[in-house]
Amino acid sequence: MQIESELNLGRTEIADLSSSYIDEGVKLDAWEIKNINISGKLLKAEVGMVSFFVSPTDPEGFHLTIFSTQEFLAQLANIYLHVAAEFKTKCRETWMRECTITSRKVIRNPEKIFVEMDFFSLKKIQDTVVSMARCRVYDDQGGLFTARVKGLLR
Repeated sequence: MQIESELNLGRTEIADLSSSYIDEGVKLDAWEIKNINISGKLLKAEVGMVSFFVSPTDPEGFHLTIFSTQEFLAQLANIYLHVAAEFKTKCRETWMRECTITSRKVIRNPEKIFVEMDFFSLKKIQDTVVSMARCRVYDDQGGLFTARVKGLLR
């Protein structure tokens, strides 16, 4: 399938084709980290949506988006890297260098989102901590996202 001709879209056509979630709903999504358990290279957490947008084109209601997922994975990585560096408060900047998220099966439960992050590579290079983590994000209804995150603390 391919678009054969050139198209110029104006504001009306752009608005008609745009996602209301990307235009407006993403700004309504808010989440909180309810708890974290760190054991060696494994971080486990529970996240819940405080508020969220329900797409008018999804008849089944809430579904977790990759946007919110990337946000809370970044925050969890930030926390883990500070703990690994033995800091008690956020005192350094963390940088997400790369993030790949795959939606395997839709996550529908906004109240109980579980996260497992396996920091399989963690290196200190001078004053910087470099990390890579394999992640699972899932709910109690069989929803599953997988992710791979690379980041650093400096």
